[in-house]
Amino acid sequence: MRITVMGAAGVQAQGVIRDLCSSPEVMEVILADLEKLKDVLAFRAKEWGEGKAKVQFTDATNPESLRAAVRGSKVTANCIGHDFNLRVMDACIAEGSHYLDMGGLFHVARKQMLRDAEWKAKGLTGILGMGSAPGIVSVMAGYCAARLDTIEYIYLRDGIANYAKSDFPITIPYAAQTLLQEFTDPAYVFENGDWKEVQPFTLGEVIDFPQPVGTMTVYPTIHSEVATVPVAFKSKGIKHMNFKLGLPADFEQKMRFLSGIGFGSTKPLKVKDAEIAPRDYFVALAETFPKPAGKPADYKCLRVDAKGVKNGEEVEIRTEMMCSPYEPWNMKTGPFTVGGPVGITARMLGAGIITERGCVGPEIGVPPEKFFEYCAKRGLHTKVTITRPIA
Repeated sequence: MRITVMGAAGVQAQGVIRDLCSSPEVMEVILADLEKLKDVLAFRAKEWGEGKAKVQFTDATNPESLRAAVRGSKVTANCIGHDFNLRVMDACIAEGSHYLDMGGLFHVARKQMLRDAEWKAKGLTGILGMGSAPGIVSVMAGYCAARLDTIEYIYLRDGIANYAKSDFPITIPYAAQTLLQEFTDPAYVFENGDWKEVQPFTLGEVIDFPQPVGTMTVYPTIHSEVATVPVAFKSKGIKHMNFKLGLPADFEQKMRFLSGIGFGSTKPLKVKDAEIAPRDYFVALAETFPKPAGKPADYKCLRVDAKGVKNGEEVEIRTEMMCSPYEPWNMKTGPFTVGGPVGITARMLGAGIITERGCVGPEIGVPPEKFFEYCAKRGLHTKVTITRPIA
């Protein structure tokens, strides 16, 4: 099968490329990104491509350029920022390629869901939000929901710890724009059958994650899962659903400071003869930050708790996955657990294992048991606990 990786020079695309190029069922991988990133693309094609990778310069603002990158591919893995999700989807449906992305931060995901009928009519699948969160936790939510007749709640939690040392004041773990939006934009929770807007860093909850993540406070942040999961399980009467994220305390405080003084703003400021939004400036500045050297030391715990009724009996289900750096690729937990699942899901789409058509979240589109099998081959193991409370 042939698969296009859109935004192949990005940080999170590392895991996608390594997964696809090291999988025997994948014959060709198109590494698509801007020409100015040709050195990064060339390195990844040579060092990671295993003879399968080909570089294609692509401008995501140009519809014809996007179509050319997608043309002939069974699946397109979109690793560009969520602002380009709809554009890449346009190219995919025009060229007959299945599609998946790394999430739409709630608002874009809702727009993507509106295209469900169009994609179904074309016999194509768009998986909206794959990675760790959204992604792995979304599939976990689907696993839990399948074991309940009715659902009271599904709660998604993501705890991240990083013990790597750096002399630089701050290390950006994933897209700077996404981080600033998560720290600045209102989040959404699903309560009593409807969505509710909440401010960042409210509704804090202390979670005792297993070591080495440990105990931390998690908060709602704007995320795709809150857009897709309540819709997916509406027929089961889901009442409550939310996503909460926990980050290393020192990093969280620095990001709170930056967003608090205005770096999350999208309103342009005039500086001498130029106008630039603080958020755009910070995103550009973050590209110049040095990357931590040495052995990766970041860890993540993904947890989903669900409660409902099965055969007239109240049931609680917990699924949990501990994530560590992936030694075979010398890769940090971040890009491994975001990019790796994207590669896995792209392969499942290309192989016909995913049969759901239309634009859906992973909680509907990805068969949980098979997905967990693929993850386990990469060292990502899922723990399931089911309890039946005694009234």
